Amino acid sequence: MNNEVMLATSLLVEVKDLVIKFPVRGNKGKKFITPVDKVSLEINKGEVLALVGESGSGKTTIGRALVRLLNPTEGEILVAGNRINDIKGKELQSYRQVAQMIFQDPFGSLNPVKTIESHVKFPLRKHQGFKGEVLDQKITELLLQVGLTPVNEIRKKYPHELSGGQRQRLAIARALAVNPQFIVADEPTSMLDVSIRAGILQLMNELKRDLGLSYLYITHDLASARYFGDRIMVLYGGKVMEVAESKEIIKRPLNPYTQLLLSATPGSASQIDLTNMKNEPPDLSDGRKGCPFAHRCPLATYICKEIIPSLDQVKEGHYVACHHIGSELA
Repeated sequence: MNNEVMLATSLLVEVKDLVIKFPVRGNKGKKFITPVDKVSLEINKGEVLALVGESGSGKTTIGRALVRLLNPTEGEILVAGNRINDIKGKELQSYRQVAQMIFQDPFGSLNPVKTIESHVKFPLRKHQGFKGEVLDQKITELLLQVGLTPVNEIRKKYPHELSGGQRQRLAIARALAVNPQFIVADEPTSMLDVSIRAGILQLMNELKRDLGLSYLYITHDLASARYFGDRIMVLYGGKVMEVAESKEIIKRPLNPYTQLLLSATPGSASQIDLTNMKNEPPDLSDGRKGCPFAHRCPLATYICKEIIPSLDQVKEGHYVACHHIGSELA
């Protein structure tokens, strides 16, 4: 897969009706759950799409499918017009130079017996062909780029000798080593101290600006989604509930689930009472009916429990899936 072909269009990532199913054992033989159910999304070159939702909403599953760590059950994933659903072998290896993933747990994603230098040396040599003094110079430049200094001291250390923030910076450096155009960042700050989260997001923002990177930013935190994301897509039970520009969705959330997420965000002006809200997980069974949020939504009616709401455009760039669009929760 040619990198130059990848950059030929401003629409870098396009997902059409993505479905991912996992088999589970039941009393009557094999059954399936559907954590991702007909999700469509687009990401332009240089854009950040923030994927927001609570645990179990399907965020990470979508991210893993986009970097082909999971195979889609149905639907299409296209990168610059190239279908990547079925690629393997050399094509998949080439795709690794286009799309990379930053994982939630920086320590778990690093090899504890390899030095910091080794983590970035391998992809620089394998995917970009650097050798000798040029390779050594590229390692230095990469560690400087992500703020791992002093370089001569850091490069000889092992992951356990770094702080959580430094380990995540190393994970970012490793992803950058193949010169990607698209990065899936799976809750990259959720396991870090609050005091250093802003620094990681600022670094990712600088890389977006300087390198023209596109991100799928996976988070449960609407505050960081607003800061880092150009657009926000809200998921629940594997379904898209709402999509809009970040400022718009924070200012004017129209789906009841988005309104509740915003109410749970520290510093939110929303005054919705959450004390009596049910907290049962969504039904992920194959062939389920109705809106996935109907069992928890205070506005739910019979139609919500029987018919899946379509994702409709209510104003330019703002899409909502709800039978009661615009109704406010008490």
